[in-house]
Amino acid sequence: MSPQTFTFDVIINPIILLAGIIGGGLVGFVIGKARLAKSQSRVRQLEVELMQANQETLESQRAYVALESKLQDQAIPVISMKINGTQNPKEKASK
Repeated sequence: MSPQTFTFDVIINPIILLAGIIGGGLVGFVIGKARLAKSQSRVRQLEVELMQANQETLESQRAYVALESKLQDQAIPVISMKINGTQNPKEKASK
């Protein structure tokens, strides 16, 4: 009896190979496009949040400047209550 040999012949169909390459390319393209759209959407959302935060800061600054100018316009009498350490406090109180 002669020894039997097993051979494994791989037959590659070029049409199926080409279809698999094209299909994989399309799937990769769609996945990449979806990731790009998601990241662009996130960037737009962060830009809107940043603009809102800047707007709130500017509104606070405007309110602060308006309040500051309002306080500068008022004539507030200020009486100094400073007592010099070299003089006797009883003398200051009697004047």
